[in-house]
Amino acid sequence: MRSKFNLNLTNLETPSMLVQGVPNCGKTHLGGDMLKYESQYGPVRFINIKGEDGWASIAHMGLGDVGVTVDSAKDVRELAAEFARDKVHAVVLDGGRLLFNLILIEQVQSAPATATEVRLPDARYDGEKSKGYWSQGRFQMEQTITLLKTSVKVLMLTVTSQQDVHEITGQKQIAPDVYGKMGSGLIGLFDFSGYVSASVMGLGKVERRVSFEVRNDVQTRQRLAYPLKDTIVLPDGLGGWKKIKEALAAGLAKQGGK
Repeated sequence: MRSKFNLNLTNLETPSMLVQGVPNCGKTHLGGDMLKYESQYGPVRFINIKGEDGWASIAHMGLGDVGVTVDSAKDVRELAAEFARDKVHAVVLDGGRLLFNLILIEQVQSAPATATEVRLPDARYDGEKSKGYWSQGRFQMEQTITLLKTSVKVLMLTVTSQQDVHEITGQKQIAPDVYGKMGSGLIGLFDFSGYVSASVMGLGKVERRVSFEVRNDVQTRQRLAYPLKDTIVLPDGLGGWKKIKEALAAGLAKQGGK
């Protein structure tokens, strides 16, 4: 089915964002901040991948009964359909690596001989089929993220970071901690990919930043007519998502590149 769209559109009605960083940098907190802000526009949901279980950092935000824990890739796909049906506005999926784990496990369990095994594809057991499992896993990850993106207005995925070697440039960079080439592949599935960092600035004071600008040491992304060139300093408590959204919106609508 074909549909027309306006190339002059300069708004952030349907942004998708990957947020990566080391543990305890504030990824989940930023996700909760996003849900709190976007809740003024419609229903919001928080997806916890079983085993991630990091929602305690947003328990004070008053979001209420909007969380759901899943333990299979099928659960996530079913949720996407429910979100579209119920017109859910914004979603955070907390745990990108564990989502990919579930998808890979699903590939192994799809074979009758290994239907009860909980493991990743392995050539020692699967032979040449293991290559197909990995390829199909990447494809299914892409399809699952696309389903979520098209089912809601705003989507955020949080992922822990790792040191990686880019599959094309060969350059060492910080990238999402996901098996194989999926780490770099995840970046391309989102409108924006930001790197969250936290620095101790003194006794009892931590400064958190999020970076979307082009960097040699971190894989980032920003689909903007006038790309951001500076790191965004996040405020203490709530307000980080609002500040990010305002900065990104300015990068779309900025006139003359000034």
